[in-house]
Amino acid sequence: MTAGGHILYCVHVVGRAESDELGASLIDAAERCFETYGVAHTSMSHVAAEAEVSRTTLYRRFRRMEDLLQAVFLREFDRFERRVERRLRSLTDPADRLVEVVVAIAENVPQNAGIARLAEGPRTRAEARAFAVGRSALNERVEVMMGEPLDELERQGHLRGDLDRSTLIEWVRRIVLALALVPPPRARTARDRRRYVEAFLIPAVCRERARCPAPLRRRSA
Repeated sequence: MTAGGHILYCVHVVGRAESDELGASLIDAAERCFETYGVAHTSMSHVAAEAEVSRTTLYRRFRRMEDLLQAVFLREFDRFERRVERRLRSLTDPADRLVEVVVAIAENVPQNAGIARLAEGPRTRAEARAFAVGRSALNERVEVMMGEPLDELERQGHLRGDLDRSTLIEWVRRIVLALALVPPPRARTARDRRRYVEAFLIPAVCRERARCPAPLRRRSA
């Protein structure tokens, strides 16, 4: 099965599992086990015991540990996406929305254990395939979140025409991961983080909209 096909399978599994109490409890149990034992050392037996069900019941819902791990990731993505969407509700300017998407993702990744594990990468071979599919799903979600403001900037004629869309999104994703995983040299307030991202992101992707906040502009001699 291809990575894309596996993502669709896992989306179906999560949707079905989340729609009933047992399925949701199995994902909850897996999440607790990953925190307790670590992803590489969690077994289906651990999850079944934590959920207080038989292994047979667990296997009826999730065929492999890989599927269970991906189900945990995908559920976290849904929660993560809803948090970002709440932050965007009051913003109408597409440039502001793009900045907020980048800032929100960068702030939320370190706070979410599952997504942070994806960003850091697998530690064992056993995790590699599940992480590869999970990362692919994460990249798809991030691309969707960035797509709306980028589409609107393009519609308004502000998006640079010399940039390839897929390359642009890849660059922004890399910036997001760097902001999420590399500690800054000094602490910044929420307002300063937005100004910092805006100062470099908007001039990089837009034409005639080089909105650099005053405190970040180079002072003339």
